[in-house]
Amino acid sequence: QADTLQKFFGGRDGNYRLYVWHNGQATPYQDSEDSSLEAHTGWGASIDQHVGEAVTLFGRYGHETAGHVRFDRALALGAEVGGDYWNRAGDALGLAMGGQRVSSEFHENSLTWDANGDGIPDFGYQASGTERVMEMYYRYRLNKLFELSPDVQLIQRPGGNGAAPNMTILGARAQLTF
Repeated sequence: QADTLQKFFGGRDGNYRLYVWHNGQATPYQDSEDSSLEAHTGWGASIDQHVGEAVTLFGRYGHETAGHVRFDRALALGAEVGGDYWNRAGDALGLAMGGQRVSSEFHENSLTWDANGDGIPDFGYQASGTERVMEMYYRYRLNKLFELSPDVQLIQRPGGNGAAPNMTILGARAQLTF
């Protein structure tokens, strides 16, 4: 990973990163009892740029270059607004949207792939296009040591399946800092 801190938007900090990854023991999407682990390789970029007193914009892009994966490209864009605007400096509201593109190999195999040999396709649909995700969270700082972040995500076209219903996922994250 290579990263740099730059100052834009009136001298406001921004983190800019380029990175590569290599996992020599990854599980391919067509995992079966007799399949072996394989190498997955890719690269990505990440930006976090403060554009206001308590506003940060961010973007992430990842691109898989080797390996059998369901999705080979991902893009996410979003913003976080700090609680300074409503007199809760430690709090923040975040919004993001993103997508993951179905790999051409998964598109070709998803309808018929039968890893366990039972005669029933494991996926059973023709994966295509992009899985889309929208997320909203609120980070509530109870004190300097403890934060809670409820989260809601909406997933459209899960797994690249255009016929699948949308999914809504509720979550919560707790962070203890000492």
